[in-house]
Amino acid sequence: MIWWSHLPMIFWALWVFALGLAAGSFLNVLIARLPYEKSIVWPGSRCFSCFAPIRFTDNLPILGYLRLRGKCRACGAKFSPRYLWVEIGTGLAFVALFFVEVVLQAQGGPEFLRAWHFTPGLRYPYFAAMPPLEAWILFAIHAFLLAALIASSVIDFQHRIIPPQITYVGTIVGIIASTVFAWPWPSTDPAFLQAFNDPTFTWQGANIVSGSSLWPFWKPDAEWYPAGSHLLGFLNGIVGAAVGMAIGRGTKLIFELGLGKEALGLGDADLLMMSGAFLGWQAIALALPVGAVLTLFVVVPAMVWSKIRGRPTESHLPFGPGIAAGVVCCWFGWPFWGRLVQAVFFDAFLLGFVVLIMGGGMLIAGLFLRKGGETNPR
Repeated sequence: MIWWSHLPMIFWALWVFALGLAAGSFLNVLIARLPYEKSIVWPGSRCFSCFAPIRFTDNLPILGYLRLRGKCRACGAKFSPRYLWVEIGTGLAFVALFFVEVVLQAQGGPEFLRAWHFTPGLRYPYFAAMPPLEAWILFAIHAFLLAALIASSVIDFQHRIIPPQITYVGTIVGIIASTVFAWPWPSTDPAFLQAFNDPTFTWQGANIVSGSSLWPFWKPDAEWYPAGSHLLGFLNGIVGAAVGMAIGRGTKLIFELGLGKEALGLGDADLLMMSGAFLGWQAIALALPVGAVLTLFVVVPAMVWSKIRGRPTESHLPFGPGIAAGVVCCWFGWPFWGRLVQAVFFDAFLLGFVVLIMGGGMLIAGLFLRKGGETNPR
């Protein structure tokens, strides 16, 4: 296979990276202004020290920062390296999304390309001039979610808040996208949809199709919400948002009952709500525990390192980045996670039993932590 045959795909990957850099530049505006409730439209980009407007060429992603060596042209004040890393990170995140959801759907390319997410409606020739329009729509929908998760995580890390301007707008966009591009879109072949609407279809052990939403909110065997219908799409979005909000706020309530003080913030629940509107409720149900485990892998070593260096450890740590990491982990890894939870998530009795067990476990954990934190009176 000659090297220039890969040029179309290389070109589109570079284009997606450039798009991610531009998106990262806009995210930096949100990150810098929303915590202070400033307009993201006016005034234009300027130095926060001398308020001198930043030139267009100095505002180019990566190039502008490196050209000025991270300093203001007018007063020499240093810019935070966060501007550079958010742009680079968003660009790389967009490329990863493009690879997982678009490139891996191509057929006839290198041997290592194997579809990870099962999306029959996106099959296209690897050597085509460009991926189909459906692929770009799917990418745009999920790139919006990915960008919102990045912005929310950085703001929460720096300011311990998650602005509702991001999560509320994101929730509305997610519900609209889920409704217009209903599961299993872009797999819209009538024969394919009929197979999933057939009451005799065997759910367990089947390869459930991913699309704009990862799964239907429930097996589509009722005539009033068939697979591919906008009503099913609306149910996916609204139920996903509701379950995400319920999980976040329910966990906060249960932990606070046991712990006796504030636990999670409402912004964390809003982050799950927004993610559920895009992806559906099943992946979001796993995102919180997965995010908690991922957070422990960061927090525990950090606490040990602080102890070694004799520095005080922070008592209030942001959980937004952990939730966002859990969402991305469950989203990108859904072909793996879905097989593990499919038997539970489509059985009402088992699902209710698991919810009760987890709720009771969180309450007991909160009571245990409260008891462990109490001090004996002198």
